Amino acid sequence: MRTLLILQDSPDFGGHEAMFLRFLPAIVADGGYDRIVMRHPAGNKTLGKRMASFCSDRFEIEGWRFAKRRAEPYLAGFRTGYARAVRRLFDEVQPAATLLLQGRIENCVVPLLAAPADRFVVSYVPMAHRMADMGRAAIPGDWVRRRLYRRPDRFIVPGPAIAGQIRAAGGRSPVVVADNVVAPPPRPDREDARRALELDPAARIALFLGRLATRQKGLDTLIQTIRREADALSGWTFLFVGSGDGEDACRKLAFDLASRIDIRCLSWSDSPHALIAASDLMLMPSRWEGVPLTMLEAMAYGVPILGSDIDVFRDYLPEANRIDFARAGLARAMDRAVTGGAHRERIAPGPGTTGFDHSAARFVAALDPRRMAA
Repeated sequence: MRTLLILQDSPDFGGHEAMFLRFLPAIVADGGYDRIVMRHPAGNKTLGKRMASFCSDRFEIEGWRFAKRRAEPYLAGFRTGYARAVRRLFDEVQPAATLLLQGRIENCVVPLLAAPADRFVVSYVPMAHRMADMGRAAIPGDWVRRRLYRRPDRFIVPGPAIAGQIRAAGGRSPVVVADNVVAPPPRPDREDARRALELDPAARIALFLGRLATRQKGLDTLIQTIRREADALSGWTFLFVGSGDGEDACRKLAFDLASRIDIRCLSWSDSPHALIAASDLMLMPSRWEGVPLTMLEAMAYGVPILGSDIDVFRDYLPEANRIDFARAGLARAMDRAVTGGAHRERIAPGPGTTGFDHSAARFVAALDPRRMAA
């Protein structure tokens, strides 16, 4: 009996899990597995709900009590109960392959280390930045993580830039690129979307959409730049949509500049497509990223993007649509991105891909130890 074991230990549900769910039907149909077994934290209600439709006699899905904790790369060796449960699961299931859903290498550290050395382990990871790349201490951070990157027998990543990150972080096993590919609903009518959102039909709207994570998403830099260029940006309406540690800073910005710029802070929506369709520009000042699904959805709708000059965005955005948000003139760059048409040079689902079926086939093939990674 060929069995695939899937492990996830994050209490959160994000774009990485959403993309995995898009690939999952192909894994079930084309992977050649007699049985699939999945374990995830019982507290991840969203993932559990999304997985429910896949349950069957040959696909066993259970929530259990184990989940990633803070400082997992350093403390995983002390989580003996979690490690014993993982080893018992391997003994029971005897998987032909094990897929770890790792939002970062910090996820699934206990399963990664507890997996028997002779078991084929695949890491599906959306980003692999070194601590130094994120402005954190390289020692001991990168040193501790380097041994984690050396355990998987294969990696699956959502874009070419991440393959380079894997190598720089210490990964030596083959890396398979299965591009993120989105299939958003038909683009809502722009005027209807604006009317529903109570937005001025003639306004120039710039959208920040997703986690309001101050450091990773570069919110601090964007906010400082908006303050500095407030007069030049007075013709724009800024929408900050999402949740995270940057919420208060966004609200304060809106309050402080209320007489000069229209700035609105909105809660996250699981159906953000009307917001994208209503916008003239998406702002992505991130310091590091995987391959954001919101970026691909904006591309699919033909909405231009102004992103930071980081590796992933270089794969997708032309030079005119990338800036240093801390130094470049934001108002001029926004005008150029909207009126220059440069964004139309790259609106394909991903660099070098032929679409979703191509990515799904590469993902399925990467799970098979009998097939060479390409």
